[in-house]
Amino acid sequence: MSVILHACKQSIRKINMKYALIGTGKTGGAVLSRLPKNDIVAICDINNPPTHENLSKADVIIVYVPGNVMSEVLPLLLEVKKPTVIGTTGFGWPKDLDAQLKAANVPWIIASNFSIGLNVMHYFARQIQDTFNKILPGKMQLGMFEKHHTSKLDAPSGTSIYLAKSLKFPIEEISVAREGDAKGTHTIYFNLPYDGISITHEAVDRAAFAEGTLIACDRVRDLAPGLHSFEELTTSMIRESIGNGQ
Repeated sequence: MSVILHACKQSIRKINMKYALIGTGKTGGAVLSRLPKNDIVAICDINNPPTHENLSKADVIIVYVPGNVMSEVLPLLLEVKKPTVIGTTGFGWPKDLDAQLKAANVPWIIASNFSIGLNVMHYFARQIQDTFNKILPGKMQLGMFEKHHTSKLDAPSGTSIYLAKSLKFPIEEISVAREGDAKGTHTIYFNLPYDGISITHEAVDRAAFAEGTLIACDRVRDLAPGLHSFEELTTSMIRESIGNGQ
């Protein structure tokens, strides 16, 4: 895995960009701490709401707000027409958002989780599932567990829901815990009749999400207009790093 993570980090080009950040909570604050201070043109929160004027100065807009706030910010983001990276979960995106972005000639990247480690885990979880289904069809039973901090509003988390849908696991069967300031732990169990495998990702610092966010910021302007997922982007990067194209 260290080879993959190194390859992802190496993919970041050293280019100058101007950033606008909307949301300075737990994860937004971690992103803010890693942005080059001289390249920040706007820091928006409840005390300094985003405006067309301050967002239009940015090359890339980063958004880390709760789902209920996203519904208020979305019209402005569509109006400004800037490449945007969004880490909001628990929000129902408009079905025609991709079409709107293509019409506006602007790319966005959204993600349930911007951690490179989590996305690497997801990639290999799918490989494990596919392998067992081929070798031992009908013998494997999945299980899922997630833990986050007590102030997290959505349960299961957006990441857990994404993983469950990808692996075709019932969302209502995800085991959920809310403890202290837990940054996020996700475990997938592959249970067989006589043995099993579990794979876990644990975020120990929100810098993990900030790192992935900056990778997304670096890449978003090179993407075609429309809506893109960070999961798809990291899958492409992983396949490139291990050189098998699978």
